[in-house]
Amino acid sequence: MSLRVRLALAIAIISALVAGGISVAVYQRSTTDRVDRARETAARQARTAASIVRLRLPGGATVTPSGSYVVTQDGAVGDASIGLGLPALLQARVEKAPDRVFTEPVLEGDDAAVYAGTQLSGLASVYVRQSFVADQEELSALRDALIRLTAAASVIGAILGTLVASALSRRLRRSAALARRLAAGDLDARLHPRGRDEIAQLGRALDDMAESLGATIRELDEAAERERSFSADVAHELRTPITGLVAASSLLDDTPEAMMVKERAGALAHLVEDLLEVMRLDAGAETAMSDQFDLVRLVGDVTRDRLPEAEITLPLTLRVQSDPRRLERILVNLLENARRYGAAPYAVTLDADTMTLTVRDSGKGFGVFLDRAADRFAMAAVARGGGSGLGLAIAEGQARVLGGTLELSDDAGAVAALRLPPEARVPIGAAVVTGGRS
Repeated sequence: MSLRVRLALAIAIISALVAGGISVAVYQRSTTDRVDRARETAARQARTAASIVRLRLPGGATVTPSGSYVVTQDGAVGDASIGLGLPALLQARVEKAPDRVFTEPVLEGDDAAVYAGTQLSGLASVYVRQSFVADQEELSALRDALIRLTAAASVIGAILGTLVASALSRRLRRSAALARRLAAGDLDARLHPRGRDEIAQLGRALDDMAESLGATIRELDEAAERERSFSADVAHELRTPITGLVAASSLLDDTPEAMMVKERAGALAHLVEDLLEVMRLDAGAETAMSDQFDLVRLVGDVTRDRLPEAEITLPLTLRVQSDPRRLERILVNLLENARRYGAAPYAVTLDADTMTLTVRDSGKGFGVFLDRAADRFAMAAVARGGGSGLGLAIAEGQARVLGGTLELSDDAGAVAALRLPPEARVPIGAAVVTGGRS
């Protein structure tokens, strides 16, 4: 249930409870007031009737101690035996306390009334009946009016609750929309709320957060750009002297010292080339060449050359339209990563249905290094034993150029899965197209 519905229901229920409580209180107070007035009137009439009884006994007879009379509302005096409906409790109280006036309401039935009685000391009992029918009819009309008022208040409360809840929900939805826009990267989105209530304060806090977040991200982007520019400049500056160093080292003899110099010079040259490749990938300067070729043959040849001990599972054939050089580059990096940091047995699998190439080893896996394994310069020295930190970054960047994705995971070892786009598959019998750009 949405917040808007809950707010509307809450306001409607509160309105109904308040209106109903007031109606019940008004009805009970009105009933009590009318009964009290009827009691007072009946008691007053009983006192008056006591005087009438002394003067207007039937036939002018003398009152006897056992006499009991009823005085009707028109002043007629009669024997109590003809006064129907006298409450037994009232009669008992009157007989026990002479010279006191007692009242007793009888409100049930169609002939509601309030009775009053008193006993003249040593003479007779006198009772007065005050009809309550008219009062009951008025109370019934009041009850019906209060019920209608409560129902109307509930409906009005529901309408007002819906309006208030809609207004609050609309403002909260705007805040949620701003948060989603910020999460999507629109750092210029703002609410500019008006008012001083809590929701307006929330909106201003979101605006302040967006402003601070935008400034921080801009600073980070500028720092990253400076870092990329610095790395590219360093790589370009180092390329020429390192190329000369490699050429000069090739002229050395085959002594252990010379071989070490050649190896280090080659590794340095390879690192510079990797760094330049990463810079080009980050800058979006790479464009894939599009050729048709058999991916099964490429994967088999590269795996047998780079990691011959790996178990290879391949379909019979899978022709694709992609860039074979970049696919080879990705596979070489994944195989090298498994060989250098993983452990045997190794497995290379190509799934033609999902267009997924998977390289798996049985080592310790990426571990805590998993979340940043494909980051540039994410050194694996702590987690997996060293490296330049560029191999997986290059593989991930080349996968993006090809329109695919590289997914890294741990499953009894390190698992790297390259997923190619489905449109890269070449239908059987399609014309061969080579040399174009994607």
